[in-house]
Amino acid sequence: MTRASEQRPRRRGGTTPARPPERGVVVGVDLRGIQAYVYSGRRILDAVGRAALVAELTDTSDRHHGIADLVPEDCVVLRDAGGALTVVLPDPAAARAFTARYTRLLRDRAGDLTPVVAHVPYGPDAPAGERETAGDAGEEVSSVARGIDETAEAPRGVDAVRAAARGVDEAAEAPRGVDAVRAAARGVDEAAVARGVDEALERLPARLRAARRRMSALHTPAHGYGITAVCSVGGGPAESVDSSRAQDDRAGVPERVAADVARARGIGRRWHRAHSAAWLAGAATATGRPRLELPMEIDRLGRDHGDLSRIAVVHIDVNGLGAILGEYRDRAGDPAVPGSGAAAQRGLSTRIAGLTEGLARALVRAVATTVRADPGRPATVPGSGAAAPLTLHRSPTGTVRLPVRPIVVAGDDLTVLCDARLALSLTRYALDWLDADPERIGAAGDPRVALHRELARAHGGVGARTVAGARGTHTAHTTFVPTVGVGIAVQPVGAPLSLGYDLCEAMCRRAKDHRVELMEHGAPDDHAVAWTTRFDGVDRVLRRLDRARSAAPPRTALPMTGTAFADFLDRYLSAGAPDSLLADGDTRHRSWLVSSLVPLLKSGGDPSAELHRRTRVTGVPAALPRDWTPGALLDAVEVLDLYLDPGLAAALEPHRPHDRGRTGVGGPLPGPTGAPA
Repeated sequence: MTRASEQRPRRRGGTTPARPPERGVVVGVDLRGIQAYVYSGRRILDAVGRAALVAELTDTSDRHHGIADLVPEDCVVLRDAGGALTVVLPDPAAARAFTARYTRLLRDRAGDLTPVVAHVPYGPDAPAGERETAGDAGEEVSSVARGIDETAEAPRGVDAVRAAARGVDEAAEAPRGVDAVRAAARGVDEAAVARGVDEALERLPARLRAARRRMSALHTPAHGYGITAVCSVGGGPAESVDSSRAQDDRAGVPERVAADVARARGIGRRWHRAHSAAWLAGAATATGRPRLELPMEIDRLGRDHGDLSRIAVVHIDVNGLGAILGEYRDRAGDPAVPGSGAAAQRGLSTRIAGLTEGLARALVRAVATTVRADPGRPATVPGSGAAAPLTLHRSPTGTVRLPVRPIVVAGDDLTVLCDARLALSLTRYALDWLDADPERIGAAGDPRVALHRELARAHGGVGARTVAGARGTHTAHTTFVPTVGVGIAVQPVGAPLSLGYDLCEAMCRRAKDHRVELMEHGAPDDHAVAWTTRFDGVDRVLRRLDRARSAAPPRTALPMTGTAFADFLDRYLSAGAPDSLLADGDTRHRSWLVSSLVPLLKSGGDPSAELHRRTRVTGVPAALPRDWTPGALLDAVEVLDLYLDPGLAAALEPHRPHDRGRTGVGGPLPGPTGAPA
């Protein structure tokens, strides 16, 4: 039975503490299972709603949709985005009360998410109870899910109570573990209370890691399964119906869903309206003036009915974010002011979140500018390539749905769903947008300019990366905007979104590892890109990639740097490049490439004799792209039918200024009346 605590959270007044107290408790919350939770369904609306719900569950600025009402006046928020929350509370009792209420709220609103919580006390003259909680077992995980009120427990701490229930002496538990050994190597007594808030923040990641290792079945919410109807999304008990969807395509029968699915869909519709208004307001099209809208169904991503339609899940993640934030904290913080580095780091995180949403907005608007919506004709995205043109869905009222939909826009993560034919072109535009010259953009409100200037100020203008002129049209310039890793996964329309995300996230990791390896050998910092068109599981895809890379000669050029990726598209898939696979507007003898040349290259053979034979048979010189390699050529043939170049950079110049988009907590930037700007 759960008993409500007598201690109620105080509503935040007009002011909040400017700095952490000299003595208190750092509370860190990390939500586990976010990806599985967000991508558990097959609808865009479900993914958008759940991603929005995760953002709201760590939003301390929103009373209505976020968790502002749980945050007391004397609480200092150091991080509240991306499924993570770090706050400073004045004493252990307040920390336990906040943890209990937060985990209860989380259980009620998103029971499939598991909170991992760690408490790290700090400050002089800490009582014995605090010292016990500050040991290796200082983590707390949601007891509310088990029906236990944390505030009702004895002051020994959650883990001591749990150990007593198991008959275990917590102080006599086995070895301190890797984190304690590392702390000892640094000359830090892990069992001692942290001297200040900065030291507590340094210990927090180790405490969270320890908490994850100690997860057990006791932390799993126990759902009631005495209901016969099954949720069509998660497979659990259905508690509600969604009248906007038909159950098993049976007209007039509303879809049966769990309560959290219905709640997420409501949030998703709200975010859908806000994002459509914020990202598409005033967006121009190539021809016509149709009403544009972001899709809520995968079938509306530009699917050509009657053909095998495929979508792409594109995951973009900032490279070296931990190092960027850590170095900025050390440079921007004032040693005389405890917690100032963490507060400055939170401000930089907000700027990076603004950069992420600015990129999402730029991608949406760039695609919108290529839409041709002439009266009486289907709306299309034209372009060069074997996949052109791309036919868009148009409702009976004339609304055109774009073939792109950002799903997760949180912190440094951006995940986009799009028609697979646009994936490579969107990726190139994203890299060009991030590489734009801040001085040429000029506008201080542009998120790239704001982030560049803030990092330049912290670093004294030293250490920016150099970007070569875009396609040779501009001179080189420098920027502090970080590079990104990009993973792309292509899958059929009906495949689970969770599979596509797992694949693109794995490819993104490989791309980022490739970048680190190159930099260790002296290469300059650059973006990194990898993709897969296979969808038979992460392990098989990665093993296949490793075998192709280790072959002699290599049968793939993946992963690629951002520079190599742009060169790959220009040489192999550009309609204007001589001897490219798409030169002269055709696919350069696709059947011959697939049936004769590809098997020869995979076997490691020399294609010279085959090229000579092809020339003699057809009477037309058979040539391959300049400076071609077997791996890159095989990669190009693989995506030959999936490439459409609509000319995004020409339609919406990457150096064009963009507004800052949002405050960094998950939603559109509110206008003066609270409406989306």
